[in-house]
Amino acid sequence: MTAPSDRQGRLTGLYGNLLKGWAWDAASPGRRWAVAIHGDGRPLALAQAEDFHPEAPGDGAHGFSVVLSDTQLDACRQLTLTLANAERPLDTLTLPAAPPANRTPEHSRVHWQPGLVLRGWLVDTHDPQRQASIEVHEQGQRIARTTPTRWDALPTPAGEPHERVEGGFQIRLPLSLADGRRHVLTVRDDQGRELAGSPVVIQEWPEGLAHWQAHAATESQRTLLTRQLERYEQLLPRGVDPADYPAWLAAFPVTPPEAPSRSGPVTVGVIQLGSGALHLPDTPALGVRTWVIDAPDDTHAYQQALSDACRRCDAIAQLEPGDRLAEGALARAWQVLHEQRAAIVYSDFDAPGRRPDAPRQPGFLPAWDPDRHWCQDFLSAGLCLIHSDVLRDHPRPPATPGELTYAAVERCDAEAIWHLPEPLRHRARPWAEDGLADAPCAAERLERLQARLAHHDPLATLAAHPTHHGLRRLTRRLDDWPAVALIVPTRDALGLLKRCLDTLLAHTDYPGQVHVLIVDNQSQRPETRAYFAEQAAAGTRPLGRRGGRLTVEVLAYPHAFNYAAINNAAVAHLTRTHGEAAAPVIGLLNNDIECLHDDWLCRLVALLMRPGTGAVGAKLQWPNGMVQHGGVIGGVHGLAAHVGNAWQHDDTGHLGMNHLTQRFSAVTAACLLMRRADYQAIGGLDARDFPVGFNDVDLCLKLRARGQAVVWTPEARLIHAESATRGKDESAEKAARAQREMANLRRRWSQALLNDPAYNPNLSLDTASDPFTSLALPPRERRARNARLPR
Repeated sequence: MTAPSDRQGRLTGLYGNLLKGWAWDAASPGRRWAVAIHGDGRPLALAQAEDFHPEAPGDGAHGFSVVLSDTQLDACRQLTLTLANAERPLDTLTLPAAPPANRTPEHSRVHWQPGLVLRGWLVDTHDPQRQASIEVHEQGQRIARTTPTRWDALPTPAGEPHERVEGGFQIRLPLSLADGRRHVLTVRDDQGRELAGSPVVIQEWPEGLAHWQAHAATESQRTLLTRQLERYEQLLPRGVDPADYPAWLAAFPVTPPEAPSRSGPVTVGVIQLGSGALHLPDTPALGVRTWVIDAPDDTHAYQQALSDACRRCDAIAQLEPGDRLAEGALARAWQVLHEQRAAIVYSDFDAPGRRPDAPRQPGFLPAWDPDRHWCQDFLSAGLCLIHSDVLRDHPRPPATPGELTYAAVERCDAEAIWHLPEPLRHRARPWAEDGLADAPCAAERLERLQARLAHHDPLATLAAHPTHHGLRRLTRRLDDWPAVALIVPTRDALGLLKRCLDTLLAHTDYPGQVHVLIVDNQSQRPETRAYFAEQAAAGTRPLGRRGGRLTVEVLAYPHAFNYAAINNAAVAHLTRTHGEAAAPVIGLLNNDIECLHDDWLCRLVALLMRPGTGAVGAKLQWPNGMVQHGGVIGGVHGLAAHVGNAWQHDDTGHLGMNHLTQRFSAVTAACLLMRRADYQAIGGLDARDFPVGFNDVDLCLKLRARGQAVVWTPEARLIHAESATRGKDESAEKAARAQREMANLRRRWSQALLNDPAYNPNLSLDTASDPFTSLALPPRERRARNARLPR
């Protein structure tokens, strides 16, 4: 029998409703005890003392956490800790209890889950607007530091307005911590106080747990463990900071090419743009011929070299002096070109940082995206191998290196353009946003590309970006502007709705008919109803300076809130009362949207009216200028996530994408335009499986499954105060509904979400990271892909 005196325990603090402590037995140091919590002698809760606790003896894994209800805490004056089914108390805590003085309040805390990211929340309750800082230490040495950058509402007493504060943070940890050893990290604020949840214990392996268990487990366990760990890593993907890219690349080098699958000799032509050394690895399976263009702007020399290369070689690539290709890069690219019967294969790349001491930066690209290509020649950024048949006898051959990919694209189908998601090209010079480190005669080049674009789309225009000079802006005009119906659901929230309509009137210069359909979902306030009557009675009024007209209608929806059903009812009402020919374009618009510039609606409608486009979304910003929505990426955060939440509206973003018109798998319904006929053809929003959340993702994926494009453009910018009316899903009922919607989305679209063509498998799906901000650890399968939506 173990002597009772050997058993120890402590209640170390009550943080709101969270009670923490530890229990340990010196005679059995490896045993994890079940503990009981009593309130004034009455049992309240049971827990297993098996978590790490910084004050626990032994190996420290003897801590526990118990959530007690307000009712339980209000009904007792003293909490007691015992072992389960034991009477002798180990410790007591008299209420009210406060956290230790050297710790922050419980609502400021740090969390960790598998991966190299910590995230949390830090607010100085005495001065909420003061931006504090957070530091991470290991054995007294600082290894990371950050400041909060995410905005949310500070909790206040019921009925008072919530104060928006910048309190959310995330901290990337260095790759050196992923060494398989246990690391104890202390997280403090700038006043030296530990955050709740600190210290944090992490243990990570660079190759993942599946690699580790293959060497640690017995043979009989490996099959089952491998399946379980693969599922675990899919559900909890990990990420690492892009600053660790060199170490990441060493851990996950480029895949060596397979044996050549074509009999007979194959020759690849390499056009070198400039004099100097070019580092091409030996490629026994291929013959390589090189043409050197001393002055890349010498159009005669370039066209002669290109013509000669097309006659003599099976495929063509362009590189710059000092570039280095990964081992077997040309063979890998040719293999995809041949086996997929592709016209173009392009790879990822890396390049030096712009500062001399900066590490090399990766460039991980999307699958083929024609809209982004007009704005940025991303095909030329990595190794781009073009089949000679595409260029041979071209009716409009490229006059300069910057036209090569555009000329090639003109003569091939979209499904013949394949992306190989590996960094096959190590560039010698820093990345230029337009794909080429040198862009001679920028104005002339823009003029040439505009001529090619006019051949493809006479109504489209390219313009140089005013601040990011390597990027181009893609816009369109229309000869006939269709009528647009904007659907705005609301329940009271008069301040938001009024701001939405006021800014729409002030900043909508649309030369056609705009019909605003306010859907009233059980508004109660008299002033709201008076505003509805005022707007409906105003009749048709002028809109903008180009002859536009605006009408406002109010439709009652006296049923429980169901966002999908509300919009479906609105579209049905438009068709029933205004006829099939009225308002061929519909726009889903939240009542917390504010318009920022006069041509926002023209930009969206003109892009939508292209053949093959199913939906168009805008760039949405928080009131403080941060990006709220820059497109939707599948798979991130377990389902889908908005792009750009860590960027200011004028930041470059990943490879310039914060300023590029481009294609995504989905855009948010907070501002989404589509043809009414398409909306009806796919059944509208799914009101059964997605009554509140993810209905826009499902809607867009249904369009993508029909072969229609979903486009996002930064040329239309609006402010969006997300969930300002509906609020967050915090109640048990709302949380259960949200879980059902997430399960439905996974069931219906799991393959499309986890293999999003707009996202690179080398980028992380880490739940603690925003899209495009971390590297996958380890990378997902790096198979060649085109722009088709996975089934």
